[in-house]
Amino acid sequence: MINDDPRLDEILRALSDPTRRRLYVEIAAQPGLSTTELAARTPGMTRWGVMKHLSVLRAAGLIQTLPAGRRRRHYSEAGALGTLRAWLAIADRQPAG
Repeated sequence: MINDDPRLDEILRALSDPTRRRLYVEIAAQPGLSTTELAARTPGMTRWGVMKHLSVLRAAGLIQTLPAGRRRRHYSEAGALGTLRAWLAIADRQPAG
């Protein structure tokens, strides 16, 4: 059952933080951003802080990180939100009460 899917818990945990949601949206909107570029777009956050958030997103399967020379480029994982979408579709059909 989808309610017991540990991937759903990981996704929800990863997206529960507003900084991680912002990073995920940045990566989805502009694939291939480097860690340095993401840090520059996240006021008040160091590159190391951004790296920690990216690690959580990666562990949840929401992004992938690929080396490109001395930089690391970040991309959203195609279909990564499928588990969340399926759960939302089921939850949306539940009667109120």
